[in-house]
Amino acid sequence: MDKIKKALEKVEKMEENAQVKGAVSSQKLTKELVPIYTKTRVVPIDEEVLLKNKIYSYFPDNPLTEQLRILRTKIINKLEKLNGNTILITSARPGEGKTLISINLAISIAQKYDRTVLLVDSNLKNPMVHTYLGIQVDKGLSDVLLGEAHIHEVLINPSIPRFIIMPAGKKVVGSAELLNSPSAEVIFHEIKTRYPERLIIFDSPSVLTCADPLVLADYADAVLMVIEAEKTPAEDIEEAVKLLQEKPLIGVVLNKVRE
Repeated sequence: MDKIKKALEKVEKMEENAQVKGAVSSQKLTKELVPIYTKTRVVPIDEEVLLKNKIYSYFPDNPLTEQLRILRTKIINKLEKLNGNTILITSARPGEGKTLISINLAISIAQKYDRTVLLVDSNLKNPMVHTYLGIQVDKGLSDVLLGEAHIHEVLINPSIPRFIIMPAGKKVVGSAELLNSPSAEVIFHEIKTRYPERLIIFDSPSVLTCADPLVLADYADAVLMVIEAEKTPAEDIEEAVKLLQEKPLIGVVLNKVRE
């Protein structure tokens, strides 16, 4: 337990020392946004599927929704201080709950009225965002990076106002190289700068399994790490923090905490 405490202290220290270049103004937005989607595909969602898959932020009366609102407020405040609009959510190992945190945080942000949010499933090895939302997809980020689709062709609005997802698309070999390509730089720049009121969340693979999150971190203004309580070894936390030490790390979510 002492090792985990020390590892988390390192994360907190990195959070305090994070210095990043911003992408948008930190001026707070107050006007309610009501987007009308003309090119983005709008699909219905099944509330029973969301509840079964623990997408609690969709349900305002769920006891965990308020905790997600607190996380949302902290993340937005930190991004504003960093003058940024893009966050990478990752973990040390697979199965720690980062995708669920990504989806729940994205929906919670979309409920703020003055923000839109784009959730990019950037896990090109094992994409799960569309599965948790119960959505059928055929194209996504990988298809855009390969030049086989345009950005607007792969975006989906799951019938939640101000919330857009970009699925991962087909699995590819050499995903780190694809994410680090010149075309990827152009595409991610377009994603980051097109709408000033938009916050972007990258749901990425885990840090200790592949190089993809280290590449994706270069496109993000901040990194949020998810740690599974009572399971993630302290050594894994320390190693993940070490790999991200040159990246702007703004916090950690201790997930699956037992009451």
